[in-house]
Parts: sequence; C-alpha cells; structure tokens
Amino acid sequence: MREILKDKQGSSPIFTAIIVLVFSLIISTVMYIAYVEIQTTVIRNDMKTGLANLAYTISEDTYTALRESDFEEYVAKLTGASAYRTKLENTYKADVLNSVALDSYEYTVNAINLDFTRDGMKIRYTCTCDVTFYVRLFGINMPATAKSVQVEGSHTAKY
Repeated sequence: MREILKDKQGSSPIFTAIIVLVFSLIISTVMYIAYVEIQTTVIRNDMKTGLANLAYTISEDTYTALRESDFEEYVAKLTGASAYRTKLENTYKADVLNSVALDSYEYTVNAINLDFTRDGMKIRYTCTCDVTFYVRLFGINMPATAKSVQVEGSHTAKY
C-alpha cells in the first residue's frame, strides 16, 4: 500500500477521489439546504391558507360584534383564554392538518401557537410553529435542523 501511495501514478487517483468526494458532499449539503427552504415555504403557504380561512371567520364574528355593539367583549374573548379562542385554535389546526402533514419521516411540525392582539380597530393574528427536519443516516432518522415558521395576518374592524 505504501508503494502505491509513494508512486506518482497512484497519487493522482487518490487526489481525484478526494476532490470528487468533497464536491459531492458540498453538492449534497447545498441540495439539503434548498430542500429545507422549499419545505419551509410549503408549510408556511399552507399555514397562510389556514390563516386566511380563520380570518374570514373572525371577520364575520367582528362584523356581528360591531353590529351588536359589544366589540370590546369580543376582543376580550379573542385575546384572553376562552372557549371561543380554543375553538378558533382547533379550527385553525384542523385546517392546517388538512393541507400539510404535521408528522412525517422528513420533518415534524411542533408547537403550533396562535396569538391575537388588538391595535386600535385592527385585529392581528400571528401563528408560529417549530419545524424539525430529519436526515436518515445509517437507517436512523436524526434531527438535522430546526426552523421557526411565523405567519401573520390582520383585518380592520371598520364597517
């Protein structure tokens, strides 16, 4: 083996093999990073769709609350802990679950959190979640990276 390594003819294939290995590792890393970004965008878009559906429900309820002149009570139910807020969160999670798998061998979506705030007559809603991506090494799924996804929406309650 030492003779092959000392031989000038043997050094070229070894150097070439190392260069090919390094380039293949770089290319696979870049492709994995691109995959993570694409999957994060897909999850974010599905969450935006669910948020748009939720916004429609909140908009209808806001209109009803303004007509009945109990908007402050509605905002208190929306921003505080209430059965109505829990119902909205569960509806949102079900919407997201219908469009994207929350658990797969490639990633896991954890800690979906829905938050409501009021800014004057504008109601803002923010959804955040953590996505853990896995890579399969030697037959074992290992966590490779974690990304936080945040989606925001709002509507003005002026009717």
